[in-house]
Amino acid sequence: MTSLPPRQLASSAHTSSARSDEILTMAARLFQESGYATTTIHDIADAVGVLPGSLYHHFASKEDIAIGLLSSFGRSLNEVGLVAARRVRTHDGTPEELVEELAADVVALSFRNAAAIRLRAYEAPPSVASERLTTAMQLRSPALERAWRDAITALAPKATHPAVDRGLLGFTLGRLAFYASTYYPLETDPRDLASHLCDVVLHGVAVTAPTDEALEASAAYVAAVEVVADWRRQDASDPSGVKESVVAAARTEFARRGYAATTIRDVAHSAGVGMATLYRRFDSKEALLREILDVYAGRLDHAFDTVVGAGSSESETLSALGRVFVHSSREYREESAIVNLGWTGREIPTSPFHDYYLATQKRLKSLEALTSRGIETGAWRPIADPRELGFHFRSVMWTPFHEHARSSEARAYAFVRQSLIRGAVDNTG
Repeated sequence: MTSLPPRQLASSAHTSSARSDEILTMAARLFQESGYATTTIHDIADAVGVLPGSLYHHFASKEDIAIGLLSSFGRSLNEVGLVAARRVRTHDGTPEELVEELAADVVALSFRNAAAIRLRAYEAPPSVASERLTTAMQLRSPALERAWRDAITALAPKATHPAVDRGLLGFTLGRLAFYASTYYPLETDPRDLASHLCDVVLHGVAVTAPTDEALEASAAYVAAVEVVADWRRQDASDPSGVKESVVAAARTEFARRGYAATTIRDVAHSAGVGMATLYRRFDSKEALLREILDVYAGRLDHAFDTVVGAGSSESETLSALGRVFVHSSREYREESAIVNLGWTGREIPTSPFHDYYLATQKRLKSLEALTSRGIETGAWRPIADPRELGFHFRSVMWTPFHEHARSSEARAYAFVRQSLIRGAVDNTG
């Protein structure tokens, strides 16, 4: 067999590498826009402008493409970690400036790698991902983690309030910066976003902050406590018949596998019932999903409307919403996982996911209106425009604090209240 001259070999390798990069770029766009689960090899081939067979010369499967994206992201993550480590060693500004610069670097990384971040955050749950994909999804940067710890430790002399847990502070800022591309609109400037996020968490929004006693005496807080108690009463009194067993099984399987990857047979098997028994209660997998999401969204909507409508001040209302959503993120982990794994942004209007999305937008608009009032009345600092500030509030309140060192609900809520209202650091000088 005749071999190619070295120059032709180099040219061929360069062409192959360029095409692989093009495939990764197009796949990243499709994964970001439509989700990994619903994007096919044919979709990627059409976007690149080649036949599916040509794609297989570069990647053996869609999963290999995802692994390629995640591996590329892993290299970028490591580079940011090394830069962060040098920044911590050489920084001559204030500890708060160091935290803000670190957050800005990580937010920018998240926005540049939105598809890989989405894969890590929401897509391909471990129950259906291969070992290779699971490993690629778990790539870490020890250097970046150390940089965060060192930066937060430098803040310690100013973070003296008992509610400010340094571990939770680092977890919150690190997570929100890392997953910024899933929490915030991608057209947001990453450095402005990081600056505003740090300002919210480190200094709080209240111009004059109420005491904890005043916050807990407010009508909004009393309403929040009653809502949480009512949820617990409902859960304790729910019937336990066949229908309820099927719904519980569907909720668990959708959260574990993702809605798209779960079959109606998976649900029946998990519930321990036959297909005929299941179909007498629900005529489709979508009907099961709607049952779950309607209850979930209904509870959140009722809680939000009850707290916001209690007639309390802006800071009292925000504090009470924190109480509700800290509990929600812990109590409704399966429902949250279902939404995260199932939502693509391209659902048809009749999809239960689309209905849930509309409900979240309604709550966000209400939060934006609350923010506008707080700024207009002078109760809150105008850190950012009301829409962006609403995103910051929602992101902090929905942080899964239970994933950090088994933080208790009370500890997580105390941190949310202190950071959003007064700030995590002492602002008195």
